[in-house]
Amino acid sequence: MSKHTMLLVVGFLVTAFFGGCQDRGNPSGNGRVPAGSYRYEGYDSKGNSIVVGTMSFSFVDSVSIRGEWALEKNGPSDNIGPQIGAGQLTGRVDDQVVSINLNPGWVDNNVVLQGSFENERLRGKWSWITFAGPTTEGTFDATKFN
Repeated sequence: MSKHTMLLVVGFLVTAFFGGCQDRGNPSGNGRVPAGSYRYEGYDSKGNSIVVGTMSFSFVDSVSIRGEWALEKNGPSDNIGPQIGAGQLTGRVDDQVVSINLNPGWVDNNVVLQGSFENERLRGKWSWITFAGPTTEGTFDATKFN
């Protein structure tokens, strides 16, 4: 199986898994990562601020999250993928690692966040992934405010 096909299959399985989650309640978090609203800022690979806004999520169960995001362009970069506007998000928390898909239900053209939570902040790396694989990436910082 080619790398391209493997990425497509993995993307489909992740989307199918998170899309099928039922809301079983745990709106406050899983004990390690609190649910709520976050001020979000994304940076390009050079550290320039390129996207600002908010995202919020709640827990579907002890590891799965669901929520919303609203982001706007804040800098010169045009190569940032579909992280402008607003949408739904899905994700998963494994120990302190948080993985979030800003474009659930899409097979291609996804922005994925992966980071860790510490001191009311979620920090990590964002990646724009297309059929060809990772296209562009940078870092992000999200601070809890509610």
